[in-house]
Amino acid sequence: RRWKALLRYYKGGKLLDVGCLDSLVPALARRKDSKATIWGLDQAPEAMKVMAAKYPDIHFIVESVYSLPFGDRDFDYVVMGELIEHLERPGDVFREAMRILKPGGILALSTPFNEAIEIGAIDENHHLWSFTKEDILNLLSPYGKIKIKTLRSRYFPRYQYAFPTIIAWCWKNA
Repeated sequence: RRWKALLRYYKGGKLLDVGCLDSLVPALARRKDSKATIWGLDQAPEAMKVMAAKYPDIHFIVESVYSLPFGDRDFDYVVMGELIEHLERPGDVFREAMRILKPGGILALSTPFNEAIEIGAIDENHHLWSFTKEDILNLLSPYGKIKIKTLRSRYFPRYQYAFPTIIAWCWKNA
């Protein structure tokens, strides 16, 4: 559900999945646009080899999320699924995503919603940050129009350890 939600506004064109690891976003995007140029980027070389073998028509590369190896205004859609909570400098990654997005292009992201309410959730080894909707609005508002949705577990909607997920889309200003 999360991967499909991230692609809700994808209408085709050039797409980058930042921090893709084992994401289904590139494959789902391919189904939406069979002619699209689709990239997956992560810092895990073995995962990128596996993904490249599994999806030979998609470009997978090992690079830093802080310095994306693409030109300005090169992409129509950028996805960051369950990434920003792991990063020391999420604002820097948003800046890079906006640099490579075309005007009117969309950044779609997901992150756990307000994990800090669980003792020990932010452990400096996995998740460095906990985000609320207000945090996401503050980080993205300089770049464009934002829409935010909360996605809850279909099976455990009230289970205290099944955290809801923030899904946000930001349309880059012209």
